[in-house]
Amino acid sequence: MDPLAEIESSVAWLPEPSLYKMVGPYNLQHDGGSEIDVKVTSVKILDGTESTHSIKIVQPTGPLKSIEDTACLRSLVSYAMHISTENPVTIVSKDGASLCGVFCAVFNCIQQINMDDNVDVFTTVRQLQSRRAEFCSTLEEYMLVYKSVKDFIEFTSEHVYSNQ
Repeated sequence: MDPLAEIESSVAWLPEPSLYKMVGPYNLQHDGGSEIDVKVTSVKILDGTESTHSIKIVQPTGPLKSIEDTACLRSLVSYAMHISTENPVTIVSKDGASLCGVFCAVFNCIQQINMDDNVDVFTTVRQLQSRRAEFCSTLEEYMLVYKSVKDFIEFTSEHVYSNQ
């Protein structure tokens, strides 16, 4: 949920583009990247045998905490919804909670909209908080979820009825 450039520890394990870096018993190879609405970095993990595991690190290209502009957060959610993988998606942040809950809440709300044509933001956030109380623990984070879902509906629907 934070750009890797802002996380000091990423220098210790993330190799430079097209290079290898030994991290413990693993050899990491920076396999390229792209940037459209989100920055995607591909990394191959080589364990010394013939097995290779590829991961993609997806990070925001702009600020996520802005209630005025939710485009960056919605881009991350959209990317996560459209990847074709059966593997789990791991969401991390500097402190393990900030903005992770916002991302999960927005992701779950958009899935609700797509499946049921309605959404209950309050219940979605409460269900996440029952698993981890730190998720959406501030009014700003809660409002960011509401605004992101509202913006998603406005940008993807032509005819939306809402009570305001």
